[in-house]
Amino acid sequence: MIFNDQLALFLFILLPSTILTGIALHYWVTKKMFKPFHELIEHTQALKEGRFPPEIRARSYREINQLTHTFNDLTDRLKYNEKSRNQMLTNMAHDLRTPLSNINGYLEAMKDGVIKGDKDILSSLHKESDRLIHMINQLQEMSKWNEITSHTLLEKGNLEIQSVLHESLSLFELTLKNKKISLLTEIDPCTVSINKEGIQQALTNLMQNAIQYYEGTSPISVKGEKCGGYYQISITNPGLPLTEKDQASLFERFYRVDTARNQKTGGTGLGLAIVKEIVVTQHKGEVFMESTNNHHTFFLHLPLND
Repeated sequence: MIFNDQLALFLFILLPSTILTGIALHYWVTKKMFKPFHELIEHTQALKEGRFPPEIRARSYREINQLTHTFNDLTDRLKYNEKSRNQMLTNMAHDLRTPLSNINGYLEAMKDGVIKGDKDILSSLHKESDRLIHMINQLQEMSKWNEITSHTLLEKGNLEIQSVLHESLSLFELTLKNKKISLLTEIDPCTVSINKEGIQQALTNLMQNAIQYYEGTSPISVKGEKCGGYYQISITNPGLPLTEKDQASLFERFYRVDTARNQKTGGTGLGLAIVKEIVVTQHKGEVFMESTNNHHTFFLHLPLND
């Protein structure tokens, strides 16, 4: 009886204490575990409202750490995109204003009879209009590749890459001849699963970039070869020096190496971004560049399905 009485008293005291301790411990653990989720909700709401929240501190739980790091990376990317977009709008406004002002000034002077529309003036107006068309075309191409659906991504065929590349390069024969630039090609045959239109667009953008920023006397070189599990396309051209920052950022949207230089060439910072979109997103390949002695080489890696 004494044992039963002591056991009952012990259980009467211990059981409620254990339950209360368990409840408190459960509440503390649950609160600690869900705190990052509440922070994520608050930060997501801030992003929804157009504000960029501060970085979330990582927790000790592996899954939550991964989610936190992913969210922080997303926030950083959104900040970068917003900064790039604002810079792009500023650059585009300036770049569009210059040719439009020139065209408007010439036309107004011709209307008032101050000058006559001779061959030189009309040629100058034509160059300014070409700059406008080039910028608008690049914006349209970027929009086009952003709108490609997953169904379109599957529309690839096993094509002979050599004929595809030669077909694209043939479009630049007249331009290269007029600018007195030599072209060297060394393209090996290989069957690759590609979207023909996409790869031709990527090569066109790289060739336009090589011609647009050509500086020197060396020829532009185009090579294609099979390297292990991928087919490598490389385009090399002489140009002005590039900093390490430039080399790392060339394929980012709206990034432009030299604002003053782009005012002359009409660059928008979209051509190489379109190349990256086509090769990396559409074809699961790789794009990168290397620079040696003011010779810049752009590489495209297209995976092979052996």
